[in-house]
Amino acid sequence: RLLLAHALMLLGADEITTLEAGGIRTIRSFAAILALYGADPKPWLMTLPSWLESGLTAVFALPGWAVLAVTGAGLAYAFRDRN
Repeated sequence: RLLLAHALMLLGADEITTLEAGGIRTIRSFAAILALYGADPKPWLMTLPSWLESGLTAVFALPGWAVLAVTGAGLAYAFRDRN
């Protein structure tokens, strides 16, 4: 649930930034979000094999809110209460 809440916060932050930029759509990538937290993935990606680097680069290029929302929803579904 924490990842879903964080995804909603990132979506709202992107919308506020878009409004502040005069309507120019601003969407931060997952890599940009990690860089804001001091966990820039670029140096780590360079150490991986090329086939894995290209796949993960595609994931890191997705909108940050989307990556967190899909991950959070998947985890919430997997660990839901099964009564």
